[in-house]
Amino acid sequence: MNVTLTPEQRLLSETAAQIADKVATVNPNEAELDLALSADVIDEQWTRVVELGLPSLRVPDALGPDGSGVETALCIEQFARTLAAVPVVGQAAIVPELLAAANALDLVDAVAEGSLRLAPVFAADLQDFAGIESGAVCFDASGATEALAVERDGDIHRLVSLPLTGQPLQALDLTTSLVELSVGDGVQVGESIDRERWDRAHALALTAIAADLLGIMQGALDDAVAYVGGRVQFGVAVGSFQAVQHLLADALVRVEGSRSCVWHAAWAVDQLPPSQALLAARSAKAYAAAAGRDVVEASVQAFGGIAITWGHVSHVRLRRTLLDRRLLGDEITQYEEIARLRLEDPEVT
Repeated sequence: MNVTLTPEQRLLSETAAQIADKVATVNPNEAELDLALSADVIDEQWTRVVELGLPSLRVPDALGPDGSGVETALCIEQFARTLAAVPVVGQAAIVPELLAAANALDLVDAVAEGSLRLAPVFAADLQDFAGIESGAVCFDASGATEALAVERDGDIHRLVSLPLTGQPLQALDLTTSLVELSVGDGVQVGESIDRERWDRAHALALTAIAADLLGIMQGALDDAVAYVGGRVQFGVAVGSFQAVQHLLADALVRVEGSRSCVWHAAWAVDQLPPSQALLAARSAKAYAAAAGRDVVEASVQAFGGIAITWGHVSHVRLRRTLLDRRLLGDEITQYEEIARLRLEDPEVT
């Protein structure tokens, strides 16, 4: 793996950062958050995401043989850094990957051009994908008109779409839309997905969530460093206190550790065998899930009392971190799955 970003990757990340800054969640006021999740606002923001090309990054052969896992992670990180409510993880990353795995290329193209909006279906506890079942949840559902469920038959997976008509659910994360799945008849989408192709799609989904956690951490650290550099107590900047410096230095180490794991997992999605790609993705999700909580809590400590008020953005970050941590399994779940993978195949590294 080349750990240096190419000029094209840096340009894509910078462009995504510019768009993310324009759609950022900056005011956690309830009315402002309701507006940020409104259909008109999300649709306008989604248009920007489509123009950036994020939903098309996982279109087969879109970037040639080298794939696009790293590029996808870079973009997701930038939108998470600003706590953007636009549903990039679910609709722009996970859904196109699932459709591509099922060889439903006509639907992949429709998603890429913005004419089709699908939300992935998770189990009620959000720790796995789900089929058409009572209690299932449509994740990142803002603006979506269809739900994309996953039916299992042993190692074979099939995608099923059905209208998204359920009731909105109250989410811990104030920037994410969750909708209850209305059980009904669905239509199979594309072909059946074998275990190897499913493992690769699952790896991309885990990596996308880990990249979202990375972006949240980076935003929290950036804001905390800026705050302690300007906040004065006893005639000096708070950031000059050694205890504060150590707190944020430790947070920086956690952020960079997460970035290394996420970039490796994003590269592995396209370059390593499916079992190894899934192992890398689980490792990235485990590290980012644990580190995300620590880094966001460190930023709360740096801000002090203002960070635990409704009017400050810190609680929005913490909420999003806790939801991301649960999605497709927290660090404990990932550790257990990593152990299972290693026991099944000792050659997996």
